[in-house]
Amino acid sequence: MARENSNDITYAIAKIFREYIVDANSLTSEESYKSASSKIERLGLTLNDVSIFAGLINRESFSDKANYWTAGLFISAAINKIIKKNDIVTLDFPNLGCPVDCIGYRLKQGKIAFQGNVGDYVGERMSEGEITIQGSAGYYVGYNMSGGEITIQGSAGGHVGTYMSGGVIHIEGQIGSISESCKGRIYRRGMLLG
Repeated sequence: MARENSNDITYAIAKIFREYIVDANSLTSEESYKSASSKIERLGLTLNDVSIFAGLINRESFSDKANYWTAGLFISAAINKIIKKNDIVTLDFPNLGCPVDCIGYRLKQGKIAFQGNVGDYVGERMSEGEITIQGSAGYYVGYNMSGGEITIQGSAGGHVGTYMSGGVIHIEGQIGSISESCKGRIYRRGMLLG
């Protein structure tokens, strides 16, 4: 079967994204992720397709029924469907105008390289793989993380490592706070903090 061209694939992803955001905000993160994952399943995506689509998402992509964490969950679901152990996907949301939450939700393998700042909950429920953020991150970095590695080249908000049971987080800049429930390793500029 011949692969559709990238414009057709981008249009197909956008169509599914519009279907997904209708109810996404009324769902929990896990329900929203599962909804996105089931909708994406019918597409033959590549990581490049996902990267291109992320770059096209803008404020007009949203309605009052969706917000910025829904985009992160959708993109994370798409990545997790196709990423392999040694794959790298580069992401950016240059047209959105604000940081996206939940990047790397449930990541199990591969690497996400994010250009710019991210919002809250980067690496939530991550079990393996690697996430590198060139900018800063919001609150709850590594929330409920059990493995893998997150590197933040900028600063991070509060509650880093909440319910984290394993894995490593490296932060080069300032840290708002580290959660008391953190059981993983948190480094700031190479120094182990918790």
